Amino acid sequence: MSSVDVTTRAQPEPDGVAAILARYAAIVDDFQSLLAISQSPLPVCFWHNPLKCDAAALPTALASQAIALEPLPWQSRAWRSLHWPSPGKTVPFAAGWYYVQEEIAMAAVTALAPQPGESILDMCAAPGGKTAQIALQNPTGTVIANELHAARMSSLTATINRLGLTQVITTQADGRSLALANSSFDRVLVDAPCSGEGNLRRRRRQRPWQPDHGLRMAAAQQKLLSRALDLVKPGGTVVYSTCTFAPEENEAVLDAVMGDRAGVVPFSIPGLRYQPGLTQWQGQTYRADLAHAQRYFPHFNNTGGFFVARLQRTSAPALTTGENESSAAAKPMTPIAASALEESPLRQLSDRFGFPPATFAAYDCWATGKRRWWLRDRTSQLPAGLAPQTLGLSFATQTNLGLKPSTAFLQRFGTLAQRNVVDLPDWQTVEQFLRGGSQPLPADVEPGYVHVRFQAFELGCGYYRGGDLESQIPKILRRELTET
Repeated sequence: MSSVDVTTRAQPEPDGVAAILARYAAIVDDFQSLLAISQSPLPVCFWHNPLKCDAAALPTALASQAIALEPLPWQSRAWRSLHWPSPGKTVPFAAGWYYVQEEIAMAAVTALAPQPGESILDMCAAPGGKTAQIALQNPTGTVIANELHAARMSSLTATINRLGLTQVITTQADGRSLALANSSFDRVLVDAPCSGEGNLRRRRRQRPWQPDHGLRMAAAQQKLLSRALDLVKPGGTVVYSTCTFAPEENEAVLDAVMGDRAGVVPFSIPGLRYQPGLTQWQGQTYRADLAHAQRYFPHFNNTGGFFVARLQRTSAPALTTGENESSAAAKPMTPIAASALEESPLRQLSDRFGFPPATFAAYDCWATGKRRWWLRDRTSQLPAGLAPQTLGLSFATQTNLGLKPSTAFLQRFGTLAQRNVVDLPDWQTVEQFLRGGSQPLPADVEPGYVHVRFQAFELGCGYYRGGDLESQIPKILRRELTET
């Protein structure tokens, strides 16, 4: 739920900020500092994608824009900028070199601490920033990214494709009754929908916490957390996080749900200042281990507001099942092993682009119907009962002009392409290509679909014929650039 557009927006009026935060004056130190920083713009933060470039190359590539960057003291390969109005209008962004995410939201996956080879569920995944963090830390495991709302699925799949993630399986379902076997995941992230008070610094409009709305949110949060506790294995980890200050949606939810099924356990994020979770609020007393949760107020680290609790599952019996699940219907998907290249579009594209024979030995190719193909890391397992929307990386589509490789596929593997590659000569041709346009361009390639590159940037799919290059960049990646 929590990675967001962090470009500068109009801020709430000072009186409005004071009204929103007034109910928390008694539980936060230095309330005046909280008020002051909540009326200031939020820094832009982003992290490096190791699948696309070396960590040292990213700040170097951004230096041409004269953007002042500083590394985050608590998160490796991540930076912040106090003024960067258009972080999504660069060639490195289009090529998937980085992901823009509110800084404090990164704390949820840090607390989750994914390990290679694990099975991990992101229960409320869109737009996919935390899913991507999990996948990059779990390169040989399974990552299930679930999202309830159909309108948000496009942002989730766009993140997976732009970053080149091959082990993420997405599903559209209600996490409160997710139809998966209990005790089937090593870790579960519940980044729950909430009233969003912690987003005060980047929202155009925000109002004080409303009991009716907040308690409705809390009821849904309790059901999500309860299902998560039963989906995780005994001894496994559940992280519950929100971007709100309200104890009714944080400590009260945990206190109401955990019982003997889990305990809140300590975790450490060196360099990140926090306040312990509450054990009392407005006459209510909560369980003592909630003090191990971490509250992040904006003035602590110059961020938004956030709440994170790390839970360890006990061996107590499950309380929920997914029997009433009403997920989207599963699409028909036919697996074709990458080793059987003669039966797979991998053979066609390997021949066209000259990929080395062993490039796809670790992957399986899956078909959706008769036209669309997906590339999935073989270590990623499809759980029984799951109704998948996507399986790994968008790979290719059968068109009237032949087999069209996806931009996501070419961006991920384009560095290995040895044939039918078009190298763009300058920024002007790059901008035209990323706008989705056509342009005359001499190139020593065969007519048909080609891979387009500019310097160190793998840009994706084009179509070449008669001396003209026609961009095949998907609409979600088309953009004006800030480079000139």
